[in-house]
Amino acid sequence: MQNLFLAPNKMSNGPKLSEDIIEDILSRLPVKSVCRFRCVSKLWLHLTTQPHFIQAHLKRTQSCKLLISSANSLFSLDHLAPIDDDLLPLELDFPLKGGQPFLPWIQTFGSCNGLVCIMPGPEKFFIFNPTTRDCLRVPDCPMPIHVCPGQDSRNGYHRHSFGYAPSINDYKFVKVAYGCMVHVFSLKNNSWKRVQDFPYKHLLDDSTTFLNGAVHWLCGPVGVGDTCVIAAFDLAEEKFLDLAPPDSVTNHTRFTIGVLGGCLCLLHQNNIKQHSFWVMKEYNVKESWTRILITDSYFSLQPLCYWKDGKILLVRNRKKLLLCNTKNGTCKKFLVNGLPSRIFADVYVESLVSPNFQQN
Repeated sequence: MQNLFLAPNKMSNGPKLSEDIIEDILSRLPVKSVCRFRCVSKLWLHLTTQPHFIQAHLKRTQSCKLLISSANSLFSLDHLAPIDDDLLPLELDFPLKGGQPFLPWIQTFGSCNGLVCIMPGPEKFFIFNPTTRDCLRVPDCPMPIHVCPGQDSRNGYHRHSFGYAPSINDYKFVKVAYGCMVHVFSLKNNSWKRVQDFPYKHLLDDSTTFLNGAVHWLCGPVGVGDTCVIAAFDLAEEKFLDLAPPDSVTNHTRFTIGVLGGCLCLLHQNNIKQHSFWVMKEYNVKESWTRILITDSYFSLQPLCYWKDGKILLVRNRKKLLLCNTKNGTCKKFLVNGLPSRIFADVYVESLVSPNFQQN
């Protein structure tokens, strides 16, 4: 096995491995190992940069990490490292690092297949692979300068999201401008286009989440007497679908949206201490909403992922990582050395996927 990782012309005189076998072995290695082995030969470089290899590697090596952002910094954290190891966040290089005005944190707008959408400067968006450091600047969106007719001042802000449409193999960045104009940037076509206007009112929440080929926002009622709704924008069809929240969720300004283990979440997000949040166990099935109780109170909560033994890793009040036992709701601190005092976190997988679409 050791001779495999020598240049082909330096291998032993024994039987040579076929390209298929070499490719199969390489596709099972961590991303950083694959990147190092690209220097072995032109053949290995060619094999490991082919689109089918990148997709095979993505399916086989689902190594998850946390992307933690704070004031002008990004960190990667291997939260699944052996518990005996000291957990230390690794500071990352990223586009515009150190060259922008102070931000509360580097905002993220979705993560899929190892790519994360980040905003390291005001209205400057990049599709970024934290593992390979490969990135793509999203070009500025061409928009009319006027605000949409009939929109109140609360919708004068823009909302953004990022996700992947597997049926058409395309990554898309979505901008809802002024609360009404929906613009979509396709990485595959390297172009913007305007689609249907946003059909909901009161898009107040910054949070968005990607799931099932769609990006989601929690929105206010369209008409008098209507309830709030989860707006799901299908990235392939570029159309909106309504998802119903639990019956008890009637005030959209007090909730935010998230994702946990491939399920949508609704979380209280206000100045009143809470002890629960909602998980939609089956996508677009209203009856599947399930309340998760926790003993620790919170003002804001962000679920990240399931941990060992069915526990849930959470960010509480933008400050602390917690492990929640879903059986009894008890929580304990998830100790990490060197974390900033105020954080935002997301989950990403290590991958070879490039935001420069022609390389995929």
